[in-house]
Amino acid sequence: MRLTGRGAKELGVFVVFFGAIHYAYYAIQNNPNLVPPRERTELFYVRWLKQNVPGLQGIGLRDPEIPKDKH
Repeated sequence: MRLTGRGAKELGVFVVFFGAIHYAYYAIQNNPNLVPPRERTELFYVRWLKQNVPGLQGIGLRDPEIPKDKH
């Protein structure tokens, strides 16, 4: 299978679109005014990557900090 000029353009559009969707999703998830920290969710492919590739554990959402008792 050979990549033609049209195929390269279509692939580029797909990559840009997918990247924009990914960025928008995490921008919304990381905004505490829109999504409370305890209700945040990962995208399915990010969750899969984090489970199967140990070096990628730091990507995506972080676990919310649990407030410490003052006593």
